[in-house]
Amino acid sequence: MRIERLTLQNFRNYTAQEVTFHPGVNVIYGGNAQGKTNLIEALYYFAFGKSFRTTQDKELIRFGEDATHITVTFADRSREQTIDAVVRRDRKKQVRVNGVNLSRLGELVGRLGVVLFYPEELSLVKEGPSHRRRFLDIAISQARPNYYHLLSRYQKTLEQRNTLLKKIKLRGYSADTMPVWNEKLAEYGWGLIQYRREYVARLAEYARAVHAELSGETLAVSYRSKLESQVDFLEKLSSNLSKELEQGATLYGPHRDDLDLLINDLDAKVYASQGQQRTCVLSLKIAQADFMGDMLGEYPVLLLDDIMSELDLSRRRFLLEKIRDKQVIVTCTDGELISGVGGKRFYVQNGTVTEQ
Repeated sequence: MRIERLTLQNFRNYTAQEVTFHPGVNVIYGGNAQGKTNLIEALYYFAFGKSFRTTQDKELIRFGEDATHITVTFADRSREQTIDAVVRRDRKKQVRVNGVNLSRLGELVGRLGVVLFYPEELSLVKEGPSHRRRFLDIAISQARPNYYHLLSRYQKTLEQRNTLLKKIKLRGYSADTMPVWNEKLAEYGWGLIQYRREYVARLAEYARAVHAELSGETLAVSYRSKLESQVDFLEKLSSNLSKELEQGATLYGPHRDDLDLLINDLDAKVYASQGQQRTCVLSLKIAQADFMGDMLGEYPVLLLDDIMSELDLSRRRFLLEKIRDKQVIVTCTDGELISGVGGKRFYVQNGTVTEQ
């Protein structure tokens, strides 16, 4: 997988900009709030049809403008492709692949393979389970696009079931339709759990190897769920209705599951130092990229947003060695943090990119 060119029109702080990338390492540097992360955000958008920084697409449009138009050209193992997206303030966004409109955003997932590293993810270990579930959902969706569609169905069903729970409690609605929602939720949810367990079992092998090489310590990764089967899921939904009515929420399902991360057989969230936790996250992200490359037959593009300044010298050297033969687009405030890796260097100032 190789990104060749990015074109922006009225995107964030960019009026009009085109950037042609090197197939190796691309260093994008400059001061804070100049537009470096905006480039990473635009590239990530083409992988999922959404930003990793906001849920509001309108925030992507340059202030004072009515729309933004962004385009990426990339090559996979079979051919060169183009994706372009138009986001307007007054109507639904439009995404096209090779000139053909997509009817559903889910059709975009899996076309452009990227793995994103950004500072907020370094808290993946110490934050709550929702952060680790999000990591899994993003990773599996790219490797297995069918997972994304199943996840969407599950989330819609969960939302509808939770709405019904609230209506029963607050407005006296009948619970007669609850078994129908239970059946759907158990079917979709158990499918998600199977996908996750299979993925995590393989990811754990990659992460253990990377972590040992990076730190000399052991890292064990496993998936934790309270559910043993689809039948068990259905039984828990049925038998805990009164408790769920009281809380107004569905209390069982993959939306409550978590990842267990053990460093040297100890819970990383409780016992690991900040440095150990960051090493754990770095191992997980590199493992995600390695596994994705082996699974799909081509390595994803690595997007590293201001991650180098968050790592100490030894971890920075390890990561630079790992990315040496991959396509990488990395941002930093100090261009000297990344040297001797070849490729291209770009300087960003006030929404203008200049190739050095």
